[in-house]
Amino acid sequence: MTAPQTDRTARRGIALSIEAFEALGFAFREQHESDYGIDAHVEFIEDDKATGRLLAVQVKTGESYFSESTGNEYVFRADATHIEYWINHALPVIVCLADLDNKVAYWQVITGETAESTGSGYKVLVPKNHKVNVDSLPALRDMLTMVIPQERYTLLNTDDVSLGTAKRYSFKAALNSTFSKSETASLVRQMTAEGAKRRYHRNHLVERRWGDSDAEVVWAFVYPSMTDYANNNYYCRGLWINPSLPENQRPVAFSGENVGDGTIVDWNPNYSQLAEMFSMYEATKEEYLAAAGPLIEDLGSLIQYFHSALDALSSGQVQKETFLRQSQHQLDRATSIDTQVGDLPGAPYECKEVDNLLQQIAASVANVPILYSQRSAVDWSDASRLFQASEQVQDAGSSMEALRYELRKIK
Repeated sequence: MTAPQTDRTARRGIALSIEAFEALGFAFREQHESDYGIDAHVEFIEDDKATGRLLAVQVKTGESYFSESTGNEYVFRADATHIEYWINHALPVIVCLADLDNKVAYWQVITGETAESTGSGYKVLVPKNHKVNVDSLPALRDMLTMVIPQERYTLLNTDDVSLGTAKRYSFKAALNSTFSKSETASLVRQMTAEGAKRRYHRNHLVERRWGDSDAEVVWAFVYPSMTDYANNNYYCRGLWINPSLPENQRPVAFSGENVGDGTIVDWNPNYSQLAEMFSMYEATKEEYLAAAGPLIEDLGSLIQYFHSALDALSSGQVQKETFLRQSQHQLDRATSIDTQVGDLPGAPYECKEVDNLLQQIAASVANVPILYSQRSAVDWSDASRLFQASEQVQDAGSSMEALRYELRKIK
């Protein structure tokens, strides 16, 4: 079987581009996973070390790409779908025209300024002095993705989520300033590369299993603000899986954009809509505390009441029927408060921990009437119901102590 002429020509153009970029100190990595309209990622290597700074490259080869020029520029034509994809790519994208006869690769960055609409498509002018050679090195380096300094983001969570089959980490970060899409992708790639080399272990058993090895799976989540983090409304999430990890040891992957070194970024399409919704329903601090305060006090009273009443039931001081009759108002109130807590206005960021604890307490207290409902009488023995109800009240009491501590911190 013979390869089509177009395929052989394209391979020669890739080979020419590889030679040109690697002569300038770039690592040229072809993208074989059918990244639409992207042939390679090139990474600048400095002092024999990978910098993590990348460009995406689309290579075009053949005489037809040099058939139209304006004197000082070649005219490269593309459809709207490709131009839109390149402009919105997480990496800076350049198109390279490979001249096989003269062994020269010409380049131009694809932006909203360089791509000119013709009505039926787009044209990009590729200057004839834009050769992939030492003269263009400063310009190419200026376009590379940047290294994100630590002060521009805050690493919020480092979680060891390893399993017996693979060392896994998950990281969450909030942005401290405005980021472009390309900068956000750089941060995800940076968090992934640095995170894979962490040596944090959640316990001594995991440490004993994985020792000094690098992670084989890394998740990274980026939140534009602490409010987004509190609402779990991520702007994007990234996933890197070591290519050598066996298929049966890999987590479920998600589709997204390859932003370099196999790191896939999934951009949350609902981020803006959710952020607007959360903002719309978010109360001020005083509004939230005014609504939550009475419910907190009522829950505190209910916890004390149920603690005493269940102790009396456990010791035999009262019978179950007496407990149910004397406690009917409190049981009804526990159910009502759980509903009211669920209907509270959205808590602002500084009240989020109070709100989380309040939700937990209300749910625990509301489990008492559930356990003493007619349905539970069929499913559970009296001893089992008493034990579970006492556990729920004890948990609620512990959480109430934590809630009051959080309240003192924000008042």
